[in-house]
Amino acid sequence: MQEEFSKGEERLCERLRLSGEEAAAFVQALRSGACARKAVVLSPRAPADYAPPFACEPADAYPWLPPRVFIPAPGAAVTAHEDYRAGLYYALDLSSCWESAALDCVPPPRSSLDLCAAPGGKTMLLAARYLPADHTANEVNAARRGILRQNIELCGLPGTTITGLRPDQWGASGRVFDLLLVDAPCSGQSLLAKGLRNPGCLGAPMVNGNAKRQRGIMLAAIRCVAPGGHLLYTTCTYDPEENEKVVSYILRRHPEWQAVQVPCLQGFASRLADFPAYRMLPVQGVGAGGFACLLQRMG
Repeated sequence: MQEEFSKGEERLCERLRLSGEEAAAFVQALRSGACARKAVVLSPRAPADYAPPFACEPADAYPWLPPRVFIPAPGAAVTAHEDYRAGLYYALDLSSCWESAALDCVPPPRSSLDLCAAPGGKTMLLAARYLPADHTANEVNAARRGILRQNIELCGLPGTTITGLRPDQWGASGRVFDLLLVDAPCSGQSLLAKGLRNPGCLGAPMVNGNAKRQRGIMLAAIRCVAPGGHLLYTTCTYDPEENEKVVSYILRRHPEWQAVQVPCLQGFASRLADFPAYRMLPVQGVGAGGFACLLQRMG
């Protein structure tokens, strides 16, 4: 490993099994802080023939791109336009759209729960595919729940209930859904690739602490999925301890669950798992990066 790498950078590259050249490119991407890429997802308020009022890249270059999602040309001021303030579209990082591409394999759910919903991006991406008659957007943190409520009201999502229960409370509630979204709280290592400060995110204490929390969230979440239903687990971090190993923990202990192949993400298949899972690093040019794994409860 190169001497100029910090201890945290070296540790992460080793966990990701990156070659010397791959590691150098990855660390350079983190340090540059210039890997964020904007995307906008149209809200239910936007007419069917609506197009954003700024130049966008051709969508056919991204076969996994969800419906009603556009990639603004570099430099586009997407949040400065009146259409944004009117709730016609929601802005987020392109990597969040990539994570939601696994929903391509999920039939329209009758009921759905976004367990860690704030600020609302995954709920918006779900609504771009289909509007469940019964959708719940949940956020434990009161301040973040206020932001979530503002975004959902601005973008006009019908049939959406906003709640603030802890995952263990949901697990004990007895209620089940056809689809759960778990965009889990994580160390947020991709913030570095966006040029944002995140002290300690590469260190073992933060990573291991988040992994423990994620396992607890998932153990509660799987109790809320109906037989035959799906759970999409995503994060905006790179360390396998918070990604592949969390899913592996669930699959080993709960054989009624299996990971699902996502054909449109096959080019991003993780080499760190013996089950279908997908990861994207900032060097791949699709935003700051993330992880996604689609699970199904059998029976």
